[in-house]
Amino acid sequence: MNLSTDQVNLFWREWPKSCKAMGWTRANGMSAKEIDAKRKEFLLRCGFDSLTKVDRVDGFTKVKMELLVLQGVSVKAGIESEDLTINKARTIRHFIVTDLVPCLELYVADVRGYMTSIMEDKNRWWKIDRPARDITLMDLDAKPVYRHDKKTGELKTWPSQLEQMKWTMAARLNTLRKDAGDTIHDMRLRAGLECVCAVCCGRAVAATVGDDELVAGNATADPELGAELTEETICPF
Repeated sequence: MNLSTDQVNLFWREWPKSCKAMGWTRANGMSAKEIDAKRKEFLLRCGFDSLTKVDRVDGFTKVKMELLVLQGVSVKAGIESEDLTINKARTIRHFIVTDLVPCLELYVADVRGYMTSIMEDKNRWWKIDRPARDITLMDLDAKPVYRHDKKTGELKTWPSQLEQMKWTMAARLNTLRKDAGDTIHDMRLRAGLECVCAVCCGRAVAATVGDDELVAGNATADPELGAELTEETICPF
């Protein structure tokens, strides 16, 4: 999916700063055509032949961090530029804490304990060499899990720890919601969240701007298409 307007604006704010840091300026004798060529070379190094081809999550994370690397203002940017799963982990944790947890609190008395038991079970926390403390979301990452198939011996790729946690929580929440007789609309409003059902979004609006634009503009519709997260707050789970 194409970049949001905010992401495009961010690129054009940061690109001149990167040019200045690298000396790609008219003051240094470069023409506008030469500076534009540098921009195209930069995007190609990031894996894209045009800004319009950059995707909203991993692609934009790569571009944004590489801009900061050119500016020389962030060691962290260099690390995240090489490991895009850091930003993905941040967005998944944000979605779990701000979207799934408020809904889960409607049906579970001890959400922290409930989540801890799921994480311990899925990640064998007490069966491996770990500190004597409860597991938290910060202990999980967004890196793909590689395992050999027990029957064929073939190496297969499985969803990351955080993706598995997100899906498990969503599935259990759906079961709890149905058992309570709630609709998704009822549940989200009771939890104090914005609802993204067809009625709340409005069919008339969808017909005008297109379903993709409507969904992309709502962070709760997809955790990986929400607002850009540059810093991770202290996770309470």
